[in-house]
Amino acid sequence: MPLSRHFYALDEVQAALQYATTRTDRKETLFWCQELILSGYVSEAISALFEAWLWQKGAFCLSWLTAAWSTLSSEECSEQDILLAAYQLTSHERDHSLWSILALTAMDHPPERVTPKTPRYCLTDEREQYMIRAVFQGKAYSAWWMARQLDVKRVWIILKEYLESQLVDTTYLEALKGYDKLLGYQTNEYDTIMQCLAVLTACLTSTQREKSNKPLPLSIDCLETLEEWASYVGTKKRRVYSIPVMCLYGITTRGHLKWSQNTCKHLNDIESDLMGCPFWEEELDGYIKIVDGRIQWKSDDAREDWYETFFPDDIPDEWTKAEKEKSHGDGILAPTDTVTLLKYARIHLSKKSRLAWNAHRMIHKFLEGRVWDHPSSIVSLFPSVSMNRGILVPLRRRLRVDV
Repeated sequence: MPLSRHFYALDEVQAALQYATTRTDRKETLFWCQELILSGYVSEAISALFEAWLWQKGAFCLSWLTAAWSTLSSEECSEQDILLAAYQLTSHERDHSLWSILALTAMDHPPERVTPKTPRYCLTDEREQYMIRAVFQGKAYSAWWMARQLDVKRVWIILKEYLESQLVDTTYLEALKGYDKLLGYQTNEYDTIMQCLAVLTACLTSTQREKSNKPLPLSIDCLETLEEWASYVGTKKRRVYSIPVMCLYGITTRGHLKWSQNTCKHLNDIESDLMGCPFWEEELDGYIKIVDGRIQWKSDDAREDWYETFFPDDIPDEWTKAEKEKSHGDGILAPTDTVTLLKYARIHLSKKSRLAWNAHRMIHKFLEGRVWDHPSSIVSLFPSVSMNRGILVPLRRRLRVDV
């Protein structure tokens, strides 16, 4: 795993950034985001922020998506744009509705019946009408369940027309459809996830939508801290924060290692992990050549000059144990442990789900015994689409009359 500008493992910096946003720790969020930028990982920083928003905020933080789409989706954006986006992401609390709905889908959980209550935006197709009724009645899982029965393009059209009929700004729908400009890549799984999230956003109540679109901070209020950190760049003192152990599970190399395994060896021989980091590759140019995948210095003088330039303090293999443990250390798994999707979900995806209340217990039972993969892999567990047409008949409640 490549090392960052200040010798953190790349995957751990990304994980720490996402974790910091969930704890609404603005300074630490800025720290990890800036470490990625200083290391030349601009696209990776934006991608990490988008994934943090997607899985940890989602439908209940639409103002962030709209703002990020306007500034970060272009081919050029400034460091200030990215840092401000990171800072803004800490301003909303977590919600795991998206994960819960996706997991319920994988479980083939049955949808609810809807009532005849219908919005002004009315459709004649009975399946489309069921979906819109479910949306209007706030039955998010049922709305998504029906959306899966319909043509993908048609679902996007329905959502846009419905939201416009409710006088809702639909700019964010374009951001969801063009998610690859923020995430950095496109997959069939994420195509499905984005449409699911679009359905969920349509299910928000007016109060929920107002909170989701609440104004974001327009500036960073800890510029003095950033200026102080800037004076430390390139020195050991810039390693202000330690990697949070809680962020490692499942999504980092160290998060797959046993207690008996340790990553400090990467600091004892940094040269093998410098390549792959844009910053270090650029700064090594002219000093080295690559032979059989390893660094070969052009001369002893070149090596000495380079080390004197980039290590004003002592070199990493001379750091104390405490200094090394800010970025490297023991694995986190017990001797018999394996990484599972269940434990990852318990750690990172088990907070409030406003559009799928009380679903975590049944989801955790469903996940028992399933090996680890990225949360997006939940889509691969989706059952084939099938429908009992009886669900389309609206539920008409009758008043009980006691005799």
